[in-house]
Amino acid sequence: MTTRDVDRVLRRVNRRIETGIVSMPGQARCLETTWDHPKTHGDERERIEADATLVFLHGFSDEAEHWREFAQTLVSGTPGGCDIVLPGAPVRPFVVGGVHRHVGAWFEPRLNHRSDVEWSAVDAPGADETGLAGSKVWKCGGIEPAVRWVDGLLANLERRGAKPGSVILAGFSQGAALALAAAANDTAWRPALGGVLCLRGYLPERADVTEEPQASPGTSPGTEVRAEEKRPPAVLMCQGGRDEVAPTSWARVAAEEMRSARSSLGVNGDSDSRVELTVCEDRGHELCADDVWRARWWIRSRLERALG
Repeated sequence: MTTRDVDRVLRRVNRRIETGIVSMPGQARCLETTWDHPKTHGDERERIEADATLVFLHGFSDEAEHWREFAQTLVSGTPGGCDIVLPGAPVRPFVVGGVHRHVGAWFEPRLNHRSDVEWSAVDAPGADETGLAGSKVWKCGGIEPAVRWVDGLLANLERRGAKPGSVILAGFSQGAALALAAAANDTAWRPALGGVLCLRGYLPERADVTEEPQASPGTSPGTEVRAEEKRPPAVLMCQGGRDEVAPTSWARVAAEEMRSARSSLGVNGDSDSRVELTVCEDRGHELCADDVWRARWWIRSRLERALG
């Protein structure tokens, strides 16, 4: 992998980021309430062929295949090989900037309006015709079933032969937020999960959970992980200092919350559970070469530690 290769891939990726996310209006409200997820996870081969697996989750309103070249860039040259799994988010009806659209979404996103207002049902008290209620409280609807879906994905990989620590869960923007939610939620702490890579993401605010615990979609009986086997994965967060879509302040809060949670478990100083936050001060939501090289080194170090 050369500097020229990385620059070429970044030019293509950043064009999509600029046209598909950065220029998107800052208001989005989902018209669904069920937040169903598919039982399949984008790769249904019976056995895993490589020693390691990279699962990459795309961002809001994007498509999985657009990130294949970038994902390959992250893991090319990995000793023993690395399979790439690119799941696609379910397409859901949204109102985006006042326009009805069907877009791929893992959950209801925290866009740049979320720190100021809360989207709610149009007929909610205080809401206007756009569904804007004016509250400063924000929740990411659908994040709980999304995390359960990630757990099902990891269980499926384990069933197909994934070794402990051999799976890296990565994502960009909303996909990174889902990956980070999995790192913060013991629902998806499985032995195979060796690390979580968050590129320009944030930690979604979980809604109050009043429902009974549900099985993760795609899991089989007997695949549940005992509490004593659950361990938080290592996390690398790569943020842009000028990011207005996922501000660095959100990332700092997320990092501190996860470090605090790990401290309470007595594993905060453990390199297998460490939370790292890096910031490219002169960058926005777009990615840069420093992100790629840092992520490549981190992924390889995590896999070498797990697989020897």
